[in-house]
Amino acid sequence: MNHHSRRAAIASLIVLGACATNSATEEPAPAPDTSVASDAGLTDDATPNDGGARDVNLDAERSLVCGKTGFCETKIPTSDIGEPLSLRAVWVASSNDVWTVSAEGFILHWDGTSWTTSYRAAHALYAVWGSATDVWAAGERGLLLHSTSASNNGAWTRVETGHTKDIRGIYGSAPDDVWFGYDGAVEHFDGSTLTSYDLGNPALRARTLFGRAGYGTYALYDVPCSPCNFGPISRTLIFELVPDQIAEVNSAADRQLGIFPTSAVVTDAPDDEHRFFVFGYQAIGKAWYFAYANFGKVALPPVPIPWVRDVSGKESRIGDINGNTYPPPPNLVSWAKSGVDVRVQSAIGVANRWDGTDLVAAPAIDMGFDFVPRQLNAIHGNDTDTWLVGDGFALKGPTK
Repeated sequence: MNHHSRRAAIASLIVLGACATNSATEEPAPAPDTSVASDAGLTDDATPNDGGARDVNLDAERSLVCGKTGFCETKIPTSDIGEPLSLRAVWVASSNDVWTVSAEGFILHWDGTSWTTSYRAAHALYAVWGSATDVWAAGERGLLLHSTSASNNGAWTRVETGHTKDIRGIYGSAPDDVWFGYDGAVEHFDGSTLTSYDLGNPALRARTLFGRAGYGTYALYDVPCSPCNFGPISRTLIFELVPDQIAEVNSAADRQLGIFPTSAVVTDAPDDEHRFFVFGYQAIGKAWYFAYANFGKVALPPVPIPWVRDVSGKESRIGDINGNTYPPPPNLVSWAKSGVDVRVQSAIGVANRWDGTDLVAAPAIDMGFDFVPRQLNAIHGNDTDTWLVGDGFALKGPTK
């Protein structure tokens, strides 16, 4: 596949200030709080944001809930109008260095004790990735934000991408090797230059970016089928991301998957057959079924795709098999701790785990009756802590 690239010098990095006129691609923002940086305006002499000075309404009315399995709610800021934040992604750099972003444009940081607002953007944010020294956040209309501990006391800068497509995924292996994904293309930052690679098909929809140290960086895309005889399925494609050498992984596999993908992981499994896991849905009749596939750079996925079963051992089906419409399926979020520990969840209390042999029902996160179920949007963790974030909540618990 030929991939066309363009390069944008990072001389176009713009330090974001607390107040000024909006740029051509930025929508008007609420009157800024001068204690917190905002991308609503640009100045050359912006002061660094201290991250903890914002006076936010922390929803003190409701007690935080701790469940029976060690997971507890953490107190997160509310939106500018006092509503709960819809957290869309989470990245655990370490137990006292966790980042999450929201559809309301908030970038939040966990220091091991509490969340603080590090930045307030004027557009929705969908993806975040970080290391001990660098953090990236991205989202709506090509908004790409970068912060480094070595630059201007951790101030956030906006990187000009040259496009207005929603950025749906970020993954990096080092400060000079960070990738970003949006519909039809990916971008790479090498420490000084942002390079865009066209993937050759404008119909490609970005689902997520993922990777693993020593095993590479990858992008999950899908192409909707047209027409669809048995419901909305799509082609699933994974690209291996190497500068100037982007290539589809196991191109023979994508036509065999037959699922609508939502997330994917790469593992350190010793065999090629279990290198990649793709999670999503398969449509049969008038219902969605949870589905997954495992395959490698050479090994094809099994056919048919096994069903993901719920905690009772029954096949998980969303909607009435004899119904007339498809209800919106929940997200399937996944995280690979190792090749024999791949975790996938569709909701709080509904979890499955690959144990090296099969995808089995995992112990549910029991938050009790006081926790109101809401949409789950992302999962990430380390050897100690696991974080789950979603609409109005950030849950922290032990990695078991």
